[in-house]
Amino acid sequence: MIVSALIPTYNRRVQVLRALDSVFAQTVPVDEIIVVDDGSTDGTAEAIHGRHGSRVSVIRQENAGVSAARNRGIREAHGEWIAFLDSDDMWLPAKIERQIEALTTLGGEFGLCFTDNLFAGNPNMTLSVFQEAGFQVAPGLGPLEEPTKRLIAGREPFFTSSLLVRRSLFEDIGGFDETLIVGEDSDMVFRLSFGTKFCFVAKPLVEVDRTPSRIGLCDLYTTRDDRKYDSFERRYTKWLAMPEVAGTQYERPIRETLREFRYDSAEAKIHQLRIGPALGEIGRISAMGESYISVFTTLLRRKLAKIRRSRGVLGATSYAELSGKEGSAL
Repeated sequence: MIVSALIPTYNRRVQVLRALDSVFAQTVPVDEIIVVDDGSTDGTAEAIHGRHGSRVSVIRQENAGVSAARNRGIREAHGEWIAFLDSDDMWLPAKIERQIEALTTLGGEFGLCFTDNLFAGNPNMTLSVFQEAGFQVAPGLGPLEEPTKRLIAGREPFFTSSLLVRRSLFEDIGGFDETLIVGEDSDMVFRLSFGTKFCFVAKPLVEVDRTPSRIGLCDLYTTRDDRKYDSFERRYTKWLAMPEVAGTQYERPIRETLREFRYDSAEAKIHQLRIGPALGEIGRISAMGESYISVFTTLLRRKLAKIRRSRGVLGATSYAELSGKEGSAL
């Protein structure tokens, strides 16, 4: 197995050097290391050359986003397999060794292998990725049953930095979707799920950086930013148009998820008093088979439910504060 390690980076000079150290510390070395410098202005390329010289291939390009950087690296790679690593994450030493063991043991039908991950930089995130996803498996390695269903349900047990993927599979799916701002990794893996089998190593072999001040685009998931809604709109619309989805068991849950995101998007635009865009979103919901009266009724019901939940939290907080004061008085 010829393995190329692929690290996209943008203005993470310190972090990418640490990520590279974790690649060089592997018990089974990779055959090629590629860093795609996506328009960094902090001396990233110079720092890599200064420490590692020709041992690391640095490809520089104008800033185009993480998906474009990954696609560039895939095109330039010589390995049969691509091992992804985000520049702020780290591999533990046995990561590549254990994945090669899994793929060799299970056979050539498996074109994607992933491992469990730990979170670093945030003391509140104590569960591993497998634990958060409710992915309870025996120690060791094995096949992942029905990965497509897990992706649709949003309970996927993998992060990009744990993936080892057969490079030829990207030619079949066209690589990462460069128009997506968030969720591009899940989109890529969803499309791969129809072309190969997945396997896993049930051991945390990657550390994912979740330092609160450095989350970056992940923070979009908790905002009302149009980029988030636009990305999910494109992703689910694209999935519904896939021949592997249309008319299958996957179509209905994807359509329902798209509907919920359209409601979320309409609510966000109403909250921002952007009436024109909100009406456009409402029109898209209605085009899915709901009357306008039903759409407006659902929006009102969702708003009232949020108000009740908010009042419940405030009430619980006030009670806790009062109890604390009474306790201290005693």
